[in-house]
Amino acid sequence: MALCGDDHPKLIARINRIEGQVRGLKKMVEENRDCMQVLKQVAAAHGALRALGAIILEDHIKGCVTTAIAEHDHESEAIAEVIEVFNKFSK
Repeated sequence: MALCGDDHPKLIARINRIEGQVRGLKKMVEENRDCMQVLKQVAAAHGALRALGAIILEDHIKGCVTTAIAEHDHESEAIAEVIEVFNKFSK
């Protein structure tokens, strides 16, 4: 199944920012920066990843899951998948 949603350039831009944050984290560790500074950046990268996941999940629910329910096409499987991934995000 393809990625739901139409705004792939915005997703790519978010991923590029996250990639930059992770590269920055690596540099901070290589430079032996203060633990608290590194931890703050880890938290920021974690938050950015969670936000990206939330956008993709929302697009999936609005697109793929809604279509599956409307067309009665494996709707229970689609809902079960959303519940499974939602549970992973809530940990």
